[in-house]
Amino acid sequence: MAEEQMRTLNHVVLEAMRVSSDTREIEHRRRTTFIRQNESLDWKTASTAVHESSGLTYGTLDRSGQQIRLFELLPGTGMRGVVGGFHCTDLSNCPAYTALSYAWGDQTDSENMKIDGGTTISVRKNLWWFLHLRQSKITRPKLFWIDAMCINQDDVHERNHQVGLMKLIYATAADVCIWLGRESEDSDLAMEFIAKKGTYGLQARGPGFYPLWMKKEGLALAVLCDRPYWTRMWIIQEIIHAKKITVWCGAKEFNWASFESLYLNLKALEDSSWAAHHCLVTNVLQSSACVMVWQRAHWRHPETPIPILETLLEVFHEWKCADVRDKVYALVGMANKETSIVPDYGRSPKQLYFAVKERNPSCEEKFFNLLSQVLVLPGKDIELPSQSLIEYKSHPPERIVLRKRMNDENW
Repeated sequence: MAEEQMRTLNHVVLEAMRVSSDTREIEHRRRTTFIRQNESLDWKTASTAVHESSGLTYGTLDRSGQQIRLFELLPGTGMRGVVGGFHCTDLSNCPAYTALSYAWGDQTDSENMKIDGGTTISVRKNLWWFLHLRQSKITRPKLFWIDAMCINQDDVHERNHQVGLMKLIYATAADVCIWLGRESEDSDLAMEFIAKKGTYGLQARGPGFYPLWMKKEGLALAVLCDRPYWTRMWIIQEIIHAKKITVWCGAKEFNWASFESLYLNLKALEDSSWAAHHCLVTNVLQSSACVMVWQRAHWRHPETPIPILETLLEVFHEWKCADVRDKVYALVGMANKETSIVPDYGRSPKQLYFAVKERNPSCEEKFFNLLSQVLVLPGKDIELPSQSLIEYKSHPPERIVLRKRMNDENW
């Protein structure tokens, strides 16, 4: 019975994806009208604080409300480098902005850019390349929210406040831009395929279908869909809460609707047992990127209840982050209030473990097993019997989610 219910739920979500792809453009046209940058914007003034690692002087945010800092990128040809400035504004009354979703990259590899016309700061190379390419494509100043730049990473209190607003920041953004990094390994071929052919339907040929792509295209897609970005912990809520998504790699782009359409074609091949007859279809369908296509569709579906923190950690514990505490903090914006906690980077991993445990007293020991392993805590430090430690293996995420919904009445 459980397997039948899982198939039914899969069908419901997939059908919703198909319907939404037909109406998405209408929805986008009804979005909030963009406010022109630099025209009658009520920017809030603030005192200053210095970001030690980059040399940047920040305006201090008002943490009593929902104030954020936006970066205004100025257009340019690249001859004078990347130039921009910061403004503080409130989420309840802010101009249209784009929230960036990306992997920070190697902290030892950085480039300089100018802020407010004078101050030179250092940013990691992956972010610099995004700003460098975008400034050459815009004709007027454009506002971005970028976590590495718009949060003073040296101020623990500000980090706590801004991480608590992450769900709202990405949900409020007019557009979320996914930056996969610079072009390489036939990425242009893969990006162009999704942008131009992603919405093409399957073409019947006898009892089966014509191939979706040539082998070279399939190989390029497989590589693109398993870039490190797709397994980054923070992208989970960034992608799920976004109203609209544009994906960039180098100078090429595609919209999320095209990616969803391609995913539906791949699922149709799998469901009709024809995937094995098509080159690399299974590889792409099982990639990290396609997992995120499913996760976004599933969690945004109106029939999906708000999950408990335990469920989210069980599903997403293998995603990656530099700070082990983010294994929890990156998920709290998706969990229900009864099981969630307030982000606090003043806590050690051990203190975070006990804070989660206090908030979730009814959870079984297997959850605290997983939590201790995720936070890299020795069993002796948390009084967890060594014989209770278990190994967690990878499973298709959609099956984990749906099986959890079928068998757990506390979902």
